[in-house]
Amino acid sequence: MYGSRCTACGKVSYPGHAVCPACGGEEFEAVAAEGERKVLTYTDVYALAIVEFEGGLRATGQLEDPAPQIGKRVRATIGTVRQVGDRGIEGLIFVPA
Repeated sequence: MYGSRCTACGKVSYPGHAVCPACGGEEFEAVAAEGERKVLTYTDVYALAIVEFEGGLRATGQLEDPAPQIGKRVRATIGTVRQVGDRGIEGLIFVPA
C-alpha cells in the first residue's frame, strides 16, 4: 500500500491528490505504508431508514432492528442517536412494532 508525500511541504496523504491539501504543491513522491498502525478514530455503523407514517408523512431516522425488511411495521421513539463530547444528541429511532 502506498500513499504520496508532497515534495514541497512533506504532507503525506492517502489516497493521493493532484494538489496538496496543505500547501497547494503539485509534485509528489510515493511513500510505502509500513510499520505498526494505530486507530485514530472510528464510527459505529448503524442503519438509517426512511419511514412513511399514516397520512403520507415521511421521516428519516436510525433503525434499531436486527432483521430489517422493506414493508416491516415500526414504531417511532426519540432517543440518543450520537454523542458529542459528553452531550447526547437526540433524534428519531425506529424499532420493530
